[in-house]
Amino acid sequence: MKLTPMKISAILGWVFVSLLAVLLFPDKELAQKAETPYLGEVSARTLIAPISFEVPKTEQELEVERQKASEKVNAVFEFNPDETEKILKTLKQFLSKINTYGILKQNIEKSTDMDSVQALTKQTSVLFDSLKQKLSTTAIQKLSVENKARDSLYAAFQKMLEKGVSNTLITNNKTTLKLFKDNYNAPDIPFITYTNSNVSLIKGNSEIIIEVAQIQPKEHRIDETFAELQIAFPKNQGLQSAFYEVLYVFTEPNIFYLDKETKLRQKNAKDQVHLSKGMVPKGIEIVAQGSIITKEILEKIEALQQSLQKEAGNKALTAPYGQALLLFSIVSGFFLFFLVFAGTHLIKKTRHIWAIISLLAFQLILYWLFHRISRELAQGQSIIPDTVDLIWIYPFSLGPIIATVLFNRRVGLIFSLFSSVFLSFLGGYDLTVMISSFFVCWATINFLARMRYRAQFAWGILFGVTMFALMLVINLLLRNRLAFDVFYTSFIAGSLNLVLCTALASVLFIHLAEKLFGITTFLSLMEMSDFNRPALKRISELAPGSFHHSIQVSNLAEKVAEYIGANALLVRVMALYHDIGKTLRPEFFTENQKNGINPHDSLDPYQSMKIIASHVEQGLSLAKEYNIPDLVASSIAEHHGTTTAQYFYHAAKKLHPDREIKESDFKYKGPKPQSKETAILMLADSIEATSRAMEGASPEKLAEMIRNTIDLRLKEGQFSETELSVKDLAKLEKAFLLSLDGTFHTRVKYPSQK
Repeated sequence: MKLTPMKISAILGWVFVSLLAVLLFPDKELAQKAETPYLGEVSARTLIAPISFEVPKTEQELEVERQKASEKVNAVFEFNPDETEKILKTLKQFLSKINTYGILKQNIEKSTDMDSVQALTKQTSVLFDSLKQKLSTTAIQKLSVENKARDSLYAAFQKMLEKGVSNTLITNNKTTLKLFKDNYNAPDIPFITYTNSNVSLIKGNSEIIIEVAQIQPKEHRIDETFAELQIAFPKNQGLQSAFYEVLYVFTEPNIFYLDKETKLRQKNAKDQVHLSKGMVPKGIEIVAQGSIITKEILEKIEALQQSLQKEAGNKALTAPYGQALLLFSIVSGFFLFFLVFAGTHLIKKTRHIWAIISLLAFQLILYWLFHRISRELAQGQSIIPDTVDLIWIYPFSLGPIIATVLFNRRVGLIFSLFSSVFLSFLGGYDLTVMISSFFVCWATINFLARMRYRAQFAWGILFGVTMFALMLVINLLLRNRLAFDVFYTSFIAGSLNLVLCTALASVLFIHLAEKLFGITTFLSLMEMSDFNRPALKRISELAPGSFHHSIQVSNLAEKVAEYIGANALLVRVMALYHDIGKTLRPEFFTENQKNGINPHDSLDPYQSMKIIASHVEQGLSLAKEYNIPDLVASSIAEHHGTTTAQYFYHAAKKLHPDREIKESDFKYKGPKPQSKETAILMLADSIEATSRAMEGASPEKLAEMIRNTIDLRLKEGQFSETELSVKDLAKLEKAFLLSLDGTFHTRVKYPSQK
């Protein structure tokens, strides 16, 4: 068997998509999901535990318990005796200097010796400059003469340090934190948000539990100590000010928050949370026949399946192997069905094959993504109610919708089958899911084949949602779960999914696929048939006769194509653009000539043929310039095929009777028509031009002309590369006659015309 590029691409795609499916879904969960009942379903049998097993907690439950365990751990602080001693020593030395300063001042006042006074004054000045670096002059003067005040200050300071000054503020909410920062003008204070009533304090070699209120930052401790000193010295404002200065300057933290130690203890607390809810002993009844499947029962069934799966894990052939084979079979079935039954004549380019492969891979990746999302939603808290069947959030209709619009209904149905089979596989080999999703896809894409208006998307959604409602009722009846809350939640989820898939397909993915893979959809063809398109405006302005001819050919070809089941819209658009090459030299074509002036009269037939044939190549160049899709541009070359320009051929023979005139010199370069559509265009172009030149056209004359035209093209072998059968040609003859007969019908003559 000869491997063509298309076959090689199909084989590569087959292997690629198969490997992708196996790699994306390697877990055993899908195989065991087939045995898992639905929440709220009536159990069809009694289930007894065949082994003892643990029921694991869900990730959400574990997270909640771990968080609670972490919150129970006390914040850890440490009392630093070395730092305490250092702070007290600094204050004691400073107060001693102040005392010395006071004594020196008294000695100066008592001394009568000038030399002694000068020496004492110099010593006092040096000491004052040192003290002034930390306290104001007023504070130094006040404290230097008050021995009792200094002693009281030191005692209060020592008591404050014994209570402890924390380097970290403990706050229970943002409001408290903001008030503290505003009151004390402390925007950068370290803090922890803490809700427990106690903390752990490491002091020396022991650890004690104390109340949170006993851990206070510098600002609070200064306020407390200052308040005590105010009571002791109530009337001396200057001295009170001195006290506050000293407290503010010399107070430093001696209790420190141990962040790493606290987090380590919190981690250990989380690690100690038990992973299971409890043990189910062997022989215990899990669920009785006829009982409702509750969330607790469902958790036990799933836990049993996981335990049985672990026991089977050492066997050579287990679920993953069967799963891989099943995935390969599904993908293989798609490719075989597509190649054998889908009609490969619709796929003529290698990049179209890759469009299908890419769409398959995209569908699988979306399934994988939503499979992960559904698992997260099933295990934890979410905004989606428990009554929603999460299988209906999978975008199962996206691939079929895109395939239908890009290609046709048949390809869309094959994608629907693939998507539905794979969805049932993800749902635990659920036959009802496969049937339901297939019918929903069928209902949706039924309005999208050969679509001409985007409003058809709305009809597709409406029909699809209606079908989904019906299939959902059937599903719930089969599972004995039909209840309003179960129905409407799943219905809303599935309907939103369908609407979103259709919207994304119509707005984004279809347009993207057209650009990436060079596919021309019916929507693009409809846009191209607008007479305001630059290319069509060019034809109408530069070659009005050719434009009129193109419109007549498009009307004729469209009717004929509809009659035999070809792509009527494509034929119409092809007809509108097929003579764009005539715009470069329009006067050389009969339909554009005026006043009976024919430039060919002064040319040799060979020159005329060269000019006439050049409109094909020039048309292809203009097609590239105006970004006309290849599918439409193919009509420019194929509508003449390799036919002979009979008029110029016979003119050459008449002009040069003594020379051998080769017919090949008067043939178009082709290629021959490659599809039904370009073959119809070829015939319509010739038949329309011939019919306009006929005088007194009767049905009999039209029938004969049509028959002769078709026979001539058949004898020339112009249809050899299309899929037109003899039966199709007979239909074409009848279709052309019906169309032209309507054009040349007899009109009633009015009295004024007699």
